[in-house]
Amino acid sequence: MIVVGGGVSGLLSALALSKEGKKVLVLEKDNVLGGVLRSYNVDGYRVDTGPHVITRLEHGPLKYLMDKYFEVTPIFVPHGRYFVRLNRMLRPFPWNLRDWLSFDLIPPVDRLYLMKTLFSASYLFTPEQDLNKMSVGALIGNGVSPETKKFLDCMCAFMTGGVSMDETPVARFIDAERYKSISEGYLDKLYNILMKEGGSDQTYPKTGIQSIIDSIVTSIGANADIRVGEAVKEIGVRDKGFEVTTVKDSYKGNFVVYSSFASELPKLVKSLPKEYARSLARIKRINSMTLWLGLKKKIFTEQGSEIWADSKPYSWVISTSNYDPNLAPKDRQLVGFAFIMPQDFKVEKEKKKALDMIYATVPEVERNVEFTHVQTLVPEKAVWTVGAKFASVKTPVPGLYLVGTDTEKRSMGVTRASYSVVRLLSHLKEDKFIQ
Repeated sequence: MIVVGGGVSGLLSALALSKEGKKVLVLEKDNVLGGVLRSYNVDGYRVDTGPHVITRLEHGPLKYLMDKYFEVTPIFVPHGRYFVRLNRMLRPFPWNLRDWLSFDLIPPVDRLYLMKTLFSASYLFTPEQDLNKMSVGALIGNGVSPETKKFLDCMCAFMTGGVSMDETPVARFIDAERYKSISEGYLDKLYNILMKEGGSDQTYPKTGIQSIIDSIVTSIGANADIRVGEAVKEIGVRDKGFEVTTVKDSYKGNFVVYSSFASELPKLVKSLPKEYARSLARIKRINSMTLWLGLKKKIFTEQGSEIWADSKPYSWVISTSNYDPNLAPKDRQLVGFAFIMPQDFKVEKEKKKALDMIYATVPEVERNVEFTHVQTLVPEKAVWTVGAKFASVKTPVPGLYLVGTDTEKRSMGVTRASYSVVRLLSHLKEDKFIQ
């Protein structure tokens, strides 16, 4: 088995397959592993590649993979609460019906309107309805104030990767790991939306996001050969398997797991069916910029993160040193500000705009900044929008499989990548490659 790509989805695939008794070769183009799931040191601070929160850790796919395959597991710290900053006010995010009714960042009449809309939409939650084709905006209509629309647009942007409620499918908002069920269908979904204590199973890995990659690599064992600096040039389909050619060598295998951008697969596999190749080209990726600030004092005191709905673009703010003080020098604080970016953005221009916005929102930050560091990343390889195109884990080419955040819609980040690996294992069992 050849795994192309040494990011989290590729490494999780390699780990699972090696533990299932298969010989695995991992080919990574960079000289380090992890992709967008890494940590590194800069001027005494240890920054992650963008802020991360690990979701659904109690019952989700990463927990399943850790329990079954990891020999070493990271230490996870509870994320804490989410807060929303809007109209110069900061409030806890309203996860359930009780919190929603007291959420004073938007007008009471809008809260009641949204609740009425949700309860009256039971006809949507049936097997006949494809909630990927209906937008949140279409469901809600024009009955809310500009403040509420701003809040909803902001929430949609962070749940999808940058699009408004007019492009966000209703399916994204009812996506949940349903380990408890009070009934079938609509009531079950409504329960998840209105009654759950959201965020209770979300965590941050102590010592930084790199600890997840380190745990995977430590657990892989002798069945896997990992090679870095081996950019793949071609994946050739042969009569008895595949020949993968890199900048250094060529390798033969019966199966290939491809974990890089699905949209770029046609460049490597020349024999893909034309319509399938065209469908992969329609996948839209997400661009982001993270601005890390090192502060001389602890300004963001809550263990949790903030969603800034007033900022342009919207920002997600989290202090990783609140979870592990060793990520910053003594008596300092490390804070990440993440922004969804358009395709062709100018880094320096956006950095200045972001700093001006941060200083205007929390003036104390400007007086205490001693460290800045900018990253540009692709945090999700596909955007979950109305009618969005995602790849499938199983391709039309026998023996060729895909994993990663462009092959799975559920959740986001590490959790979405883990879902894709669990689906891969299911397909491999169906195909009699593993037991």
